[in-house]
Amino acid sequence: MKLHGIGAAKAVLVGLMVAMMAGCDNGNSDGGGGNGGGGGASVVGKWLMVSGESGSTGYWEFFANGDFTMFDDAGYTVAHASGTFTQSGAHVTGTFENPGVGDGEIDCTLSADSQAIEMDFIEHWHDPYKHVPFTGTKN
Repeated sequence: MKLHGIGAAKAVLVGLMVAMMAGCDNGNSDGGGGNGGGGGASVVGKWLMVSGESGSTGYWEFFANGDFTMFDDAGYTVAHASGTFTQSGAHVTGTFENPGVGDGEIDCTLSADSQAIEMDFIEHWHDPYKHVPFTGTKN
């Protein structure tokens, strides 16, 4: 069957639309390294974290490339430790190195609106590993 005029133009337009939609991001990722939040949740950004153990505060930044850094100051300029993370839906896991102290891991759950986080901060330099709970809000 040969298409002419308007029919041919419609067929080409529909074909282009299907091809474009097949390659489009559905908006459920943060665009970085497979660390998308699925369903819209994303840990990427700056966070004010509070220790459930001591009440001390920390400043964390999660980057779209899958890296994160813990800072000692609210200006996010004095790095304390750093690591990498992955995110699947509202679940975030990762590993980190705390220079001069040791390494560890994080296991987090994001709120549905990505504005709050609950974290299990696991310090491997203790035997047995020490689990420190943190809660945070996105800045």
